[in-house]
Amino acid sequence: MEYYDKKAVGKRIKQVRKHKNMTQCSLAECLDYTNERQLQRIENGETACPVDKLMEIAQILDASTDFLLFGKEREKKEMASKFFEGRSDRQKQYLEKILQAAADNLMLLE
Repeated sequence: MEYYDKKAVGKRIKQVRKHKNMTQCSLAECLDYTNERQLQRIENGETACPVDKLMEIAQILDASTDFLLFGKEREKKEMASKFFEGRSDRQKQYLEKILQAAADNLMLLE
């Protein structure tokens, strides 16, 4: 079982925010904070991020809550991109069709 690590969550929020070229001030405004101090405290791990704000942050930054909480989604995306690396466009299209068919039929495994 994994536990909520407010410092790690704050670090990932900051990482994604910077990757999106967004300032603390602009993200704080999107979250309806009166100033960026509350966001600073979250990013520094001084305070936990409330679930509703975490969901808002994920939507604003186009990130998953899984990644913000546990840092896992990026690993999955990196693994998936390895399947497409070095492939021709035709091979990539074929792989996409196979993956779509598998995704569409996942209920068969239940």
